[in-house]
Amino acid sequence: MSSPVPEELAQFVSVTQVIVFPIATLSVMYFVHGFYVLLFGTCIYMLRSHQDHTGERLNGNLYLSLTAILFILCTVFVVDYTIATVHPNLIFFTAAKTGNYKPLVDFLMFDIENIATHAIEQLISVLVNVTAECMLIHRCYAIWSFRKRVVLPLIAASFITNALGIVCAITLIIGTTESNYAAFRVSQVTNGVYNICSAIVNGMLTLLTAGRIWWIHRQVRAHGTFSSDTFVQAVSKIILESGMIYPFFTVVALIVTNTSTPSILPFDFFPLTVLSAGIAPTLIMIRARLGKNVESLQDMISDIRFTSQESPREVTTRSRPQVYPVSMEPAETGGSEEQVINRKEAQDIAV
Repeated sequence: MSSPVPEELAQFVSVTQVIVFPIATLSVMYFVHGFYVLLFGTCIYMLRSHQDHTGERLNGNLYLSLTAILFILCTVFVVDYTIATVHPNLIFFTAAKTGNYKPLVDFLMFDIENIATHAIEQLISVLVNVTAECMLIHRCYAIWSFRKRVVLPLIAASFITNALGIVCAITLIIGTTESNYAAFRVSQVTNGVYNICSAIVNGMLTLLTAGRIWWIHRQVRAHGTFSSDTFVQAVSKIILESGMIYPFFTVVALIVTNTSTPSILPFDFFPLTVLSAGIAPTLIMIRARLGKNVESLQDMISDIRFTSQESPREVTTRSRPQVYPVSMEPAETGGSEEQVINRKEAQDIAV
């Protein structure tokens, strides 16, 4: 006969916790990862078949390596998150079915597999963030015409933020393996600070990139070269090319985690945050290979400025020969033979 569920364990063996929440979370994660697989395959195909179309401002080798690293890290994260979700819920379900809660208590107190999966999960999320920010910061640096005063503060902020993430992963391992409550609390606080700082840094990075892209589109439209885009098309291009998807999901995950419960929103936004870090740069790479990125518009602006600077010179050069014939006079107007010869030489020089 099964024993009644202890009040402190009731939340772990509820239907929402054991069935609804994990199934919904894994379904959404697998769907997004499947979309990511298609994007990554398309990106690799385009990199192999259109190698000659690489933009001058995009370092193709760097982006290819970082894109592959992102995909591998995100795939490892999906596997690890699946284990971290299925394993505890099997224990919860078994406890609810049999009424034996001792394995559940042992799991909550100390379980090496649970500790390892969560530590790997935290570490991979930091590595994904580092890789994505490398690509997005380089992207921002490129479209800002390689200005160091723009990129150096972003690099410093990214370094500090990701250092907090690594400290969070280390303190989490120490706090759980050694039953050190102080270290565990430090890891929780550090994780909160890391998530907030990551959202701020990625938000600033996105605003700088999106603002620059908007300015470039505005300059091109001002010259009447690229005026066919509607407002919706322009906004969608800015969103895709600035990597706005990543900070958007980061902010949403922070809000949802701190304001809702599984009964209100029955899936975890954390996997979407990690996967969006890989999807956003991959979309940028695909648009770059299609020639629809903002770098092509930058080249267009440069050509327009170069042409506008060259045009006055051409007019001046053509008008010069028209000045010399003013001194030309017929031989019948008089003068010595020597003067007539000098005038002819002057005409030849003018021509």
